Amino acid sequence: MGTRTKAALLLCIPALVAAGFTIPAAGAAPTPLTLQASWEMNEPAGATTMLDSGPHGIDAPIDQSGLDTGFNLDGATGYRWPRRNPTNPPASPERVIVIPDGPHLDPLGGSFTVEVRFRTKEKFGNITQKGQATTPGGQWKIQNPGGRPSCLFNGSLRRGATRTPTPINDNVWHTLQCVKTPTQVELWIDGVRKGRNNGAVGNVDNAFPMTIGGKIACDQVQVTCDYFSGEIDYIRLYRS
Repeated sequence: MGTRTKAALLLCIPALVAAGFTIPAAGAAPTPLTLQASWEMNEPAGATTMLDSGPHGIDAPIDQSGLDTGFNLDGATGYRWPRRNPTNPPASPERVIVIPDGPHLDPLGGSFTVEVRFRTKEKFGNITQKGQATTPGGQWKIQNPGGRPSCLFNGSLRRGATRTPTPINDNVWHTLQCVKTPTQVELWIDGVRKGRNNGAVGNVDNAFPMTIGGKIACDQVQVTCDYFSGEIDYIRLYRS
């Protein structure tokens, strides 16, 4: 993230709402965010481990044959996924970062936010997710169909999804927040709410790994892997 200080997560008021803060009545204290994981993706070229600077140290291996670390642009350091058709065989599992299942990666029944800063010029790709369509316990996912990112939580009560109304595949950095609360699902882009789906989705808690850059339970024949092409500056998870 360049010169940004990892410990100082400075967000504007709309982004605070997106990330799970409750705007209280006058004189009341806001509900604080609790950081679960923060993958800043600042590792240099050739790195083999994605480091978590959050409180739980949820590191994950990187395969340099599938992506490049140490990518620098406009003061940001991140990871770069070279362009690849998202659905043509064969499968390319080396493109996908796999983070083992753990208690800090599931939304459960409360509020949960996935925040990602990314850029792409493509109209496809799953950016990050935990679980797939038929995974027991549900799933959460951020994907990029048509260059219009969508946010999905599939819980014990129903599937809730929302999508930005206009494309943002302009190859410019954007910050996206995918937010589950007990009563709705929201999508925020650069501090502005772009989508909302009202209604509780229920509990989301699966035993599947979290992935970045596409799916892993796929073969590009029966199930497409939906590989992401572009750059990611960071991914953070919060509870509130």
